[in-house]
Amino acid sequence: MAYTATLKTYLIQFAEGHEFHGAEARLSGMSYGEWEQVTGLDGGEGETNGADAVKRFVDHLVSWNLEDEGGRPVPTTLDAVKSLDHNLVAALNNAYTQTLIGVHDADPLPETSPSGEPSLVESIPTEALSGSLAS
Repeated sequence: MAYTATLKTYLIQFAEGHEFHGAEARLSGMSYGEWEQVTGLDGGEGETNGADAVKRFVDHLVSWNLEDEGGRPVPTTLDAVKSLDHNLVAALNNAYTQTLIGVHDADPLPETSPSGEPSLVESIPTEALSGSLAS
C-alpha cells in the first residue's frame, strides 16, 4: 500500500487579545525544495526581501475570512493583499512562517516557576593551589 504525499494545510489564527484576533487564513505548506530556497539551504541567498515573502505567502494562500470595509470578501490575490494594511499582512505572513518552522507562541512561565538548581560549577573552588600543596 502506497502513501500519498501531500502538502499540509495550516490554519493561521490569532489569540484573543491580539490586534488581529478573529482574522483567519488557511495556507498550504511548502515543498522541501521551496523551503530550501526560502532558507538559503540550497546554496542561494534565501528570501532576501519583503516582496518575495508576500508573493510566497499569496502563492500558498488557500482561503481566509477577511472582508473589506464594505463587508465584501477580500480575494486571495496579490493585488488584494497589496491593498491591505501592511501590519495585518506582516502578522499573517510571520505567523505562517513561524508555523512552518515550528515556532509557536508558548504561554509564559508562571511567576512561581522555579529557576532550577544552582550550578555545581559555582561551588568548585577556582583558586590556585599554594606552592607547598602543588608539589
